[in-house]
Amino acid sequence: MSKRIVVLSEEVANQIAAGEVVERPASIVKELVENSIDAGARDVRVELLQGGCELIRVVDNGSGIEREDMALVFERHATSKISKLDDIYRVDSFGFRGEAMASIASIARVEVLSRRPEDLEGTKAVAEAGIVCEISPAGLPSGTQIQVTELFANVPARRKFLKSEATEQTACIDAVVRIALAHPDVKFTVVAGKREVFAAPVAGHISDRIGMVMGNDFPFHCREIKGNSGNVRLAGFISTPDFTKSNSKSIFLFVNSRFIRDNSMTHAMLAAYRQVIEPRRYPAAVLFLDMPGEEVDINVHPAKMEVRFKNSREIYDLVSRTVAQCLAVSQIPSDALTYRLAPREKTSAASGFWRPKDYPSSQERTPEVYSRQNLRQAIESDLFARAGTPVGDPLRVEENFEGERISFANRNYLGQFAGTYLVFGSEDGLMLVDQHAAHERIILERLKAATADRTLSQPLLMPEVVSLPPAQISLFEEALPMLVEIGMDLEIFGRDAIVVKALPASLPALLPYEIISDLADQLGDGQTKASFAERREKILASLACRAAIKANAVLSAQEVAALCRDLEKTPFNSTCPHGRPIRVQFSLYEIERMFKRK
Repeated sequence: MSKRIVVLSEEVANQIAAGEVVERPASIVKELVENSIDAGARDVRVELLQGGCELIRVVDNGSGIEREDMALVFERHATSKISKLDDIYRVDSFGFRGEAMASIASIARVEVLSRRPEDLEGTKAVAEAGIVCEISPAGLPSGTQIQVTELFANVPARRKFLKSEATEQTACIDAVVRIALAHPDVKFTVVAGKREVFAAPVAGHISDRIGMVMGNDFPFHCREIKGNSGNVRLAGFISTPDFTKSNSKSIFLFVNSRFIRDNSMTHAMLAAYRQVIEPRRYPAAVLFLDMPGEEVDINVHPAKMEVRFKNSREIYDLVSRTVAQCLAVSQIPSDALTYRLAPREKTSAASGFWRPKDYPSSQERTPEVYSRQNLRQAIESDLFARAGTPVGDPLRVEENFEGERISFANRNYLGQFAGTYLVFGSEDGLMLVDQHAAHERIILERLKAATADRTLSQPLLMPEVVSLPPAQISLFEEALPMLVEIGMDLEIFGRDAIVVKALPASLPALLPYEIISDLADQLGDGQTKASFAERREKILASLACRAAIKANAVLSAQEVAALCRDLEKTPFNSTCPHGRPIRVQFSLYEIERMFKRK
């Protein structure tokens, strides 16, 4: 390869720039829908074929494009949003760099039809591989239609990195959902093939739109927050501690109505939740920051997903303080907020978001009856009352019950340390067993054994409806055969609900919502390169982790004895499904060395 410095051709430069803006079909959907919002559209329709890999069409009723400007649509750095450098710090639109259309056209075939309301006819423009090959008159309603086909046709090396159709479709829906959350005054529709997979009619208030796109259960497990610091205002909704996810994908952050990813803001919110939710669990939240344009730099990255704050410490403190204050007020959302956020029941799927009347929903359950936290507290209170041990003792020694000796690996059970570790001792030394890791391994091996001999499903007494964001429904369509193999009987019901009819028989009692919510997070990881067996193993491990005894859960002597018996009969009982050790040993020699006896 020559080391001479050369000027890249315009074609290569455009394709390199496209790599920064267009990562996958969802990147195109995001840019085109944002352009529609900038054009003042109040109705945006997105059509997809093969998850956007075959075709993306975005239709809006915005202001349209002048005929004279149509040739400039595909030019790099051609924009109507800024004219001088200072304008960047006061920009109030989404697109302003003038790179999106040029980048998309350099790696796909793009057809644009547009007409302003005051014009008698519209204009059609076609670009292939970055070259405008047609501009002609066209008849169409006022607004703009943009169709993208032959994605990555001239850069096939990038096309092979695309995921499955379901994964790419989910990413496209997610891109629309993020924009829809911040624009309740705009109607959004997403159609995949011939099926409508997402619909958000115009909402009168941001809370109504949040209920539409976050799923039916979120409004019943959230609280409204408000805060300010100087000229920075924070508003939004956060989930209650009993409503958690297995990852942070349900945290939506917006700055001046622009969706962003910001580790500092996310960390600030998680810091406030640290004492009220389980480890490795995440809340759901929709947070909006409003501030003067000069206080934030949105020109950090071509995709505009990252920003830089002028006073990042102030933002961190505002988010952490406001979320913590909200969590400290009450553990139950107010009736007024629940009523306002609760979606109205619909009778038709076409009329918006709904749930079938034929099945009971988890929303109809009384929180006090079904709260696992309250149940655990009641069990602990009863245990402490019988044992005469105050709450908080780090080491609790259990007496043998009914003359039975509790042992594991030929060591006697001495007690529980820190509510998490079971302590066993013998003349040779001590052993600590992580109760969560041990129970996790036991459940996983039971699930695998049940899958192998087909003793799988346990029908629910009453089928239950679980509401999910529409973007996650398509993930289950592809995964249903695999879920049937592990003992689940699920049915997709409408565009935002799943009916749970049966669950694995060997799975300890869990709320169907908890299982389906975690499954949606697992399926959304997009690891399509993994084999069928690997994906199934990962799902089973996730179910086992969710169902296992948690840390800081006090166990009775009977529970410890049962756990030890099961663990000794379980294969691979030295580590949990994630590879962490289940037990740690200290020999008598090591202990005596600690005390300088050796």
